[in-house]
Amino acid sequence: MKRILFPILACIPVPFLYFYVEYTFTASATYPWFLIPLTIFYFVVTGYVSKNYTILSLLCWNLGSLVFSFLFAHFFLVEDMEYYEPFGEHFMLIYTWVLMVVAQLFVRHVIHYYNENIRQEK
Repeated sequence: MKRILFPILACIPVPFLYFYVEYTFTASATYPWFLIPLTIFYFVVTGYVSKNYTILSLLCWNLGSLVFSFLFAHFFLVEDMEYYEPFGEHFMLIYTWVLMVVAQLFVRHVIHYYNENIRQEK
């Protein structure tokens, strides 16, 4: 089950979903308070499930997330240049994707450190 869970989680277009939800709530003049904790929860779960994968396969599976994000952004995100100032929609999707991958690698590193050092000492 764990071997199939990571590819499914890694291909979810999280950068697109983040901007879609944030833009939708911005139109109603409220901020989605649940967005940051939910994103952190996603990073922790995906990082934990990816502990048995190599870094290269982690990056390849996460590229699927970037491709899906670009595809869905093309069809579902509004062309609002003021919202994505000063860099633009595509740069912001890539930036969010890079942060997502770095967060997954950080969680993965913490789990490997715990398993190799702290767990063996007990």
